[in-house]
Amino acid sequence: VRDFFAKAAAAAPCLLFFDEFDSIAPQRGTHSAGVSDRVVNQFLTELDGVETLTGVFVFAATSKPQLIDAALLRPGRFDRLVFCDFPRWDERVEILKVHSRT
Repeated sequence: VRDFFAKAAAAAPCLLFFDEFDSIAPQRGTHSAGVSDRVVNQFLTELDGVETLTGVFVFAATSKPQLIDAALLRPGRFDRLVFCDFPRWDERVEILKVHSRT
C-alpha cells in the first residue's frame, strides 16, 4: 500500500483506483492472521496524508460498502460515496441496441 502511494506521488498527476475495495480493506478484526488489519492500518496512514499529495486522486469501488472498515469512510478519507445503480429496464434495452449494431 505504501508503495502504491509513493509511486502515485512520483507519477503525479495520477489516479489510484482500487476495485473490489471491500476485499482489500475489510473491517478490522474479521480476518485471520491480522494481515487485513495491517493493510487497513496502512491505508489509514496513507489516506491521512493524501491531501498533501498534489495531483494524486484516490478512488475505490465496491459492491459491498458495508464490508469496508468504517474508519476508511470518515471525513478526509473515502468520505464521498457515489451509488451507481443498475440501469432501468428501458435503459438496458437501449444498451443492448447500441451493442448489437453491426
